[in-house]
Amino acid sequence: MNVEIEFVREKHIKYLDSYTEKCDAAELIFNETLKMCGLFYFICSCKILSHKINKKQEIINFILKCQNTDGGFGNNINYDSHIVSTHHAILSLLMLNYSFDTINEYVRVKETDKSNCTTNDDKVQDDVKYAYNKTYHNNKNCNDKKNGSNVKNGNNVKNYSGQKNCSNKKSIRENTCDYILTLQNEDGSFMGDIWGEVDTRFVYSAVSCLAILNKLNLVSTKNISSYILTNYAICENGFSWTSGNEPHAASVFCCVATLSLTQNLYLINEKKIAHWLSLRQTNNGGFNGRAEKLTDTCYSWWIYSSLILLKKCHWINKNALKNYIYLCQDLDKGGISDNPDCIPDICHTFFGLAALSLIDNLNNSEPKLNLKEMHPVYAIPVKTVKKRKLPYYDVL
Repeated sequence: MNVEIEFVREKHIKYLDSYTEKCDAAELIFNETLKMCGLFYFICSCKILSHKINKKQEIINFILKCQNTDGGFGNNINYDSHIVSTHHAILSLLMLNYSFDTINEYVRVKETDKSNCTTNDDKVQDDVKYAYNKTYHNNKNCNDKKNGSNVKNGNNVKNYSGQKNCSNKKSIRENTCDYILTLQNEDGSFMGDIWGEVDTRFVYSAVSCLAILNKLNLVSTKNISSYILTNYAICENGFSWTSGNEPHAASVFCCVATLSLTQNLYLINEKKIAHWLSLRQTNNGGFNGRAEKLTDTCYSWWIYSSLILLKKCHWINKNALKNYIYLCQDLDKGGISDNPDCIPDICHTFFGLAALSLIDNLNNSEPKLNLKEMHPVYAIPVKTVKKRKLPYYDVL
């Protein structure tokens, strides 16, 4: 006989509270090198459950301290800027209702400290710039030759200029946009950081940030959409992280969401992509990210949100998916894991709650879990999207 599993809401809240009750707000949120994304998971999980966030100002201060003088945000204080951690920082500040038009005083302090750098520090910075520009220049030449391009050496290279362009008189919005623009390549792709790695995650993070900051007009959405299409695998009808590789469900989300933000979803065959996504549901009700792989709670969000954007969410068994997420709950201590009987973590707790929010709010015939409705593109509550008047809030 099947035993019905309940949604342990209060235990999930207790699990989230454990992250801020024992020490300072940022101390226990994920590990040292991924603190910013852990904070985002924590904040959004609390929002989904309509749970008050403790130590809100302390969390805001931590995020602001992570903004560097190049305008980007690192995953922790004094960590190098990256587009993904910048995205998580912007989303977190957005949910905490913090104004992007304020001047970050912590950046002002960093600028002052930097002006007092020694000659040796400047030499290290110059060495980094030289190494980066040489590496990217060589890689670009190889790629151009491989693709039969007639582009002259260096024409497409956007030289790394260090962290000296950020103004301490500019707002968070302006400095962040300046940073994002330094990462864009002429083909529409975006680097993750100064070292030049490129994949579809970084495009989605960059476009989402610019849309949130109301600065999407600063980039060519045509070039961005063209780049996204280069990662489409025709034989499998999915998107890969980089061109020519195996399709991955999370990359499909990044590409579909980016095309949605740039209003170019019409460029893809929505039925074929939705079919590939629907094939990811396994016998246990959960999704895998690629063929013949294990299920994981995180794909519940990546895939179900993508199917909503493609208007094909009815192509999968949502009740079986809901059941799978329920099985991944820790019924004693709260939290959600990647697979049943595994240890919960803040990452999969967020993805599980976010997917349950989509299922719950798009199905009026079943009892409600009373979860805040999530936006399938921005991955934050719809209420926040509408309150801050973000573009394309009405995709549902």
